[in-house]
Amino acid sequence: MKILIVDDHAETKCMGIIEECKKRGVEVEIAKGRNSALCRIIYQKQDIDGIILDMGIPVYDNEYTEDEREGDDVLRELHRRKRHIPVLIFSTTDSFYKDECDFVVDQMAEWNIVQEEEKFFSFLEKIKEQ
Repeated sequence: MKILIVDDHAETKCMGIIEECKKRGVEVEIAKGRNSALCRIIYQKQDIDGIILDMGIPVYDNEYTEDEREGDDVLRELHRRKRHIPVLIFSTTDSFYKDECDFVVDQMAEWNIVQEEEKFFSFLEKIKEQ
């Protein structure tokens, strides 16, 4: 199983998720911007089983500008191309588009709260079902 984490601060923000994935034998890849995420998912058609997506990502990796909300563009493109890969939104920022996408499993804001971690484990179960 392979998960793509799309977050420009994944090494710090998603450390708990990355560690839990390693314990479970889940392979993790990281994309830090919209374009690299879409390149892997859509154009290279890599075997991605699930996506953990931050809403506040930049267009390009390592480009840090304020108030970028490119996560919705990732969801919109997945929906448009009918790539129904389970997505767990990991962001305090809500998506304008998630209700249009039946492949969005849930949204969590933090890793260190038991209720939030349960959403992550439900996400892993949803991937296994596919």
